[in-house]
Amino acid sequence: MKIAQLLIFLLTITFSLSATAQGSFVSTIGTVKANQQAKQRLAVKSSKQAAQMAKGRYGGKVLKVQKQKSGYRVKLIKNDGHIVSVFVDAKSGRISGGH
Repeated sequence: MKIAQLLIFLLTITFSLSATAQGSFVSTIGTVKANQQAKQRLAVKSSKQAAQMAKGRYGGKVLKVQKQKSGYRVKLIKNDGHIVSVFVDAKSGRISGGH
């Protein structure tokens, strides 16, 4: 009798864990899809693109690109030797700073 109860208990736990794992998997897929959709709405999708935009606006040579929460920080050395740091907003593509 105790063996039968133990088997029922183990089967119940196994099915419960399986259902929980499937729910987590579906939730993860939803998160991945949401992230992909958000990235498709961005005006600037990579650090390389941000660097090209900043260089196009200010000239010179790109020294460094850092990903930040809402965009990219791009450091440039201009042809006259001045170093400028600009922020490229990922969502809008707007470039600020550098003056």
